[in-house]
Amino acid sequence: MNFIKRIAPFEVLLVLVMMGLHLFAATADPYVFPNHWFVRDDSYYYFKVAQNIAAGYGSTFDGINMTNGYHPLWMLICIPIFALAKYDLILPLRVLLMVITVIHTATSVMLYRLVKTHLSHAVAICAAIFWSFNGYIHSVVYEMGLETPIAAFSLVLVIYLLSKFENEWRSNPIPLSRIAWLGFFSALAMFSRLDLVFFAVIIGIWIIFRNTPIRYFLPLDIAIIFITMTSSVILRTSFSSYNTVYAGSGIEVTMIALVIKSLSLYFFGAYQHPHTLPKWQMLRQVSLALLVSSLLTAGVYTLLVQIGLGKGFPRSAFLLDFLFSLILISASRLISAWFTTQRSYPAEAPLSQLRLQWKNWLREGAAYYGILGGLLLFYMIFNHFAFGTSSPVSGQIKRWWGSMGDTAYERPVASWDSYFGLGEDAYQTWQPYSEFFWKTSDYIRPYILPSEDAEFLRFYITSAAFVLLWIILVLINKRRSTQAFINLGIVPLFAASIVHMLSYTATAYGGAKEWYWSSQMILILLAFSLLFDLLLKPLRRVRYINILLIFTACFYGISSAENFWRTIEYTMPHGRFEADRPYLEVVAFLEANTFPGEVIGMTGGGNVGYFIKDRTIVNMDGLINSYEYFHILQSQQAAPYLRERGMTVIFANPRLLALPPYYGQFAPYLEKYSSYGGKDLLYLLEEPKY
Repeated sequence: MNFIKRIAPFEVLLVLVMMGLHLFAATADPYVFPNHWFVRDDSYYYFKVAQNIAAGYGSTFDGINMTNGYHPLWMLICIPIFALAKYDLILPLRVLLMVITVIHTATSVMLYRLVKTHLSHAVAICAAIFWSFNGYIHSVVYEMGLETPIAAFSLVLVIYLLSKFENEWRSNPIPLSRIAWLGFFSALAMFSRLDLVFFAVIIGIWIIFRNTPIRYFLPLDIAIIFITMTSSVILRTSFSSYNTVYAGSGIEVTMIALVIKSLSLYFFGAYQHPHTLPKWQMLRQVSLALLVSSLLTAGVYTLLVQIGLGKGFPRSAFLLDFLFSLILISASRLISAWFTTQRSYPAEAPLSQLRLQWKNWLREGAAYYGILGGLLLFYMIFNHFAFGTSSPVSGQIKRWWGSMGDTAYERPVASWDSYFGLGEDAYQTWQPYSEFFWKTSDYIRPYILPSEDAEFLRFYITSAAFVLLWIILVLINKRRSTQAFINLGIVPLFAASIVHMLSYTATAYGGAKEWYWSSQMILILLAFSLLFDLLLKPLRRVRYINILLIFTACFYGISSAENFWRTIEYTMPHGRFEADRPYLEVVAFLEANTFPGEVIGMTGGGNVGYFIKDRTIVNMDGLINSYEYFHILQSQQAAPYLRERGMTVIFANPRLLALPPYYGQFAPYLEKYSSYGGKDLLYLLEEPKY
């Protein structure tokens, strides 16, 4: 009964609308599922592997090679659903669509409750509506059939639990079991997408050091150190040289710097309350800490290079890193001093604090990181013995692609806007919100920089103006903004999102995708919610205005739901396509031009592998293949390796096979006999022609 009483009318209405609209989509013609909804090839990597696991063949895409190229939590969800594939290939897709809808709706409801509790009701309605019905979010996060629905849900769930935890720890002692449960839910977020390990680690800092300024400063310092060290290396080399030569050493030095600089900042007193010391003295301590730690970092890595454990590294980057980190870390202390109460705080020497707190920090750290680290260690050990590698082979392959500089696939970042997540396509990490800035920049075009060549400059000016407006409103409303930062988890989420983004842009990653950025989407949604709350704050003082704002938000919801319905009605029709129409025309072509039981190689092949009958599709790029095949591909022996395992046909673009990472190794073994859709159907010969 208490649970039912807590359900708001808006939540009931949102659930009914979301479930109704998606139920219509789930009952659409079979043909539209692979062609209008689950259209990404990558999603079928999950579907086919889940189908094989459910059928008892193990974790394999092709029934030949064992693979771990996926995020584990989403695979666990997919396995029981795709056990239904033995009855009908479309039935699991219908079920999965509704399962994703439940996850999507739960995420929207949690966002609504989170924002309503800490900001305002009207803003909460708008935030939930936007997350529920925005076309970009729906297409990228929820329509693809990938792990993003459970990743977004897990992120919001952890933030929601943190907001409850925030209210409790200040008035009541927190048992270790509560800390351990938070570690467990953070681990779920990590397993929903393994790159959320940064989020899980930083959340632990936020929880364990909750009584000290460390909880605010350390997450931001981690993000700053990651930015300054890697960007310093790029400035001293170039993006091309960094990606092909220096990315490995850059990350190694960054890891060393994180440890040394964090400890140095602590023992030099840079993690005290910003009003403990005069500002000049605080800045002096920060400067000394960074100077000492920069020298130590340079010395340690130089020693590692001398003994053969390190790689080549531009030494002048240490100086740039010192200067950049000094500016940014000093700025973080000054900004925190501005936001906090202007009164004196007792000084606490770092060693004294450590003597008083180390037992409690150790206990709670063991409870949180014991769960998080223990589960991660178990996952890595299991992968090592089951698949021959402790991490997903797909990520290793994409970083291998990035180290080549020029491949047939997506390249690593090559510009500063992409490095900071402001680039185009996959590296525009703040979609769909950037669309608002594009439209605004187009609107002001007749008045500001009307030239077509100034399109990007006008966009960045518009974006900067809104960021400046947000900063001004936050500074004017310091107290409310500070509470929002804390209760909405904006500080740890911001730091984790920066590190998460740089884990791709600063590591020569060669295949980033637009669906990677769920934490950034949620972060900016919360930031925009705070912006609108502060803008509406003066209006809420007027009598009855809150009711008007809520009604306005509801009208926005009706309009958004109507537009969303029109999209679903168009893309997921009923009775438009014949029931016997082939799900994919390419599948019909391959079935007509190959023999039953044939093993066919494709550079992708996810959707074909799921829908084709009586044939086996082998993934040749390695993303959903074995760790052994990854090394075979690197050693230029993929053609005889695959031929030995029964592959007789390849369906691919020969021009693509001539480029890295294939380097033309298949060419001597291929003989064309048909073509379709820009690809050739080729025999894979037993012996090379030349």
